[in-house]
Amino acid sequence: MRNPYILLIGMLILLVGCYPDIDYTSRGYTEKIIVEGIIESGKYPKIYLSLNVPLSESVDSTTIRDKVIRDAKVTVSDGNVKEILTSKWDVEHFPPYVYFGTEIKGQTGKTYHLKVEKGGYSVESQTTIPLDFQIDSVYIEPTSIDSLRTLSVAIKVNKDRKNAYRIYTKKSKDKRYIETPIVFNSDFSLDGLQKFTLSPLPNKNDSSFTEGKYFAIGDVVDIKVMAIDSTTTQFFKDLTMFSVIAGNISINEIKPLSSNIAEPGFGIWYGCAVQTKKIIIR
Repeated sequence: MRNPYILLIGMLILLVGCYPDIDYTSRGYTEKIIVEGIIESGKYPKIYLSLNVPLSESVDSTTIRDKVIRDAKVTVSDGNVKEILTSKWDVEHFPPYVYFGTEIKGQTGKTYHLKVEKGGYSVESQTTIPLDFQIDSVYIEPTSIDSLRTLSVAIKVNKDRKNAYRIYTKKSKDKRYIETPIVFNSDFSLDGLQKFTLSPLPNKNDSSFTEGKYFAIGDVVDIKVMAIDSTTTQFFKDLTMFSVIAGNISINEIKPLSSNIAEPGFGIWYGCAVQTKKIIIR
């Protein structure tokens, strides 16, 4: 999946906060509840909560752990069923604490409401999982290196839906899904059958690091394509721009990330229509 550390860092250092007492107005700063929430088709919701980091503090793993919120009440509703989420430590994510559901599973075309209550404050949001789609075909093509291949995915895009796509791959030798760091069709201009070339960016801890954006012959690869709506697309476009300018806070105070979380919160609660495919690189 997308590097959760980078996503959280981007949101945390964008916002100027105080200290973890949810004092939203004191000392001239504004403290916010940072929300990173997702509900995929066929999956239960997952929510990660923290407080933004003040400019006076360095942004590192220790600081972020100190800002993690572990005592909030998190509720998800689909309009018929309302569920209070359970929480636990999650070693596969950073920060390693998650609120998760066990009753409500995501369905394409349905809307889900999120409410987070903490310290007398509450923040809310809603998202709709896009309609279903299909992976039409997968292309494996040679490179200048005999043992490596490129990988592309073809999807039939419906321009009227205004959906973009995030695509992940997981090689058999790796322990996680790795994102191609592009929001495909982010301007919603494409229509009909479209071919998207994948270029994952493994890090030094991934077994496939030396392969870079390519795929080795013999690899078993899981492909995961996620359709997202226009609100979510704008958020990740802004987050990418924020990363490019290396965290220039002054610029982002003029044009902040496109959060869909009500004040005093910030972040993203989004639904994804998901399709997967498993292939062998030949």
